Amino acid sequence: MKEYIRYMQTWVDEDGIMFSKRTGNDGKVLKWFNLGDWVAPGNLPPDEMVHTFYLWRCADLTAQTAKALGKNEESEKYLELAEETKKAFHKRFYDAENGTYGKAGGNIFALKMGVPADQYQRVIAALKANIKENNGHLDTGIFGTQFFFEVLTENGMHDLAYEAMNKREEPGYGRWLELGSTTTREQWSEEGSHNHPMFGGGLVWYYRKLAGMNADPNHPGYRHIIFKPQPAGDVTYVKYFNETSYGKAGIHWEKKDGQFTIQVEVPVGCTATVYVPLMSVKQINENGKPVSELKEIEFLKDENGFRLFKVVSGTYEFLSL
Repeated sequence: MKEYIRYMQTWVDEDGIMFSKRTGNDGKVLKWFNLGDWVAPGNLPPDEMVHTFYLWRCADLTAQTAKALGKNEESEKYLELAEETKKAFHKRFYDAENGTYGKAGGNIFALKMGVPADQYQRVIAALKANIKENNGHLDTGIFGTQFFFEVLTENGMHDLAYEAMNKREEPGYGRWLELGSTTTREQWSEEGSHNHPMFGGGLVWYYRKLAGMNADPNHPGYRHIIFKPQPAGDVTYVKYFNETSYGKAGIHWEKKDGQFTIQVEVPVGCTATVYVPLMSVKQINENGKPVSELKEIEFLKDENGFRLFKVVSGTYEFLSL
């Protein structure tokens, strides 16, 4: 990871932007082909925008990896690079007059990195306007689509994420279902390969957001699990599990008749934080008993319509009334 970032930095200009052309030692112009986004429904974003975003992404992931390995000094080094790259991205690509980083993923990339607080609402408004202009469809290529749905959910637009995911016309995953697909395709249309991983990145939204099961980045490898189900649209139940290095972890939630049921499985040696959506009565039971009577379940706090609990390894069934 460190060596690849070092190589990426040889393509960075004095403004911190990762470009796609440079002059080699022999004086010839070198061009780094096929690094921009690809197969967007409309125009592609600038190559340099995508390159620079991924320099940030690689630096950020390397910093997280270093932290997990206890290499705190190196973690700080790559966090600093990520921050410098984010600032360079904003300076080069932000249109201050219109409050946008552009269509086709520009605002998605920026929100994933984090935008200046005083410009946040303008960027959100620009993104919403862009989605409305596209009749609720995404307009991103293979790289922008990887983050499109999660960025929407993380920024209060979960309903728009579900709408875009469920579209039955091009471009959208729902269109593939209409075509009878059982694997992801190379193109939103019927052209190209019908078994291609190119747009698979967007599908992580199903388990990270809709099902709501994530590894805690501060306790990697599912040592601590965060369960936060986020219902959307007409979806009434979701079931997801993963075979972690500690054993099976999973969640099964169901929304019915004004009640919300969550079953979670936490592997041996692990802990979890469970976000239980509060319903009208605001009462939560576990296995038929009020949670307040169970010492093995620790109440943490209420937050944005959820009641949070900490649990140890085991299987739990929460009922929210």
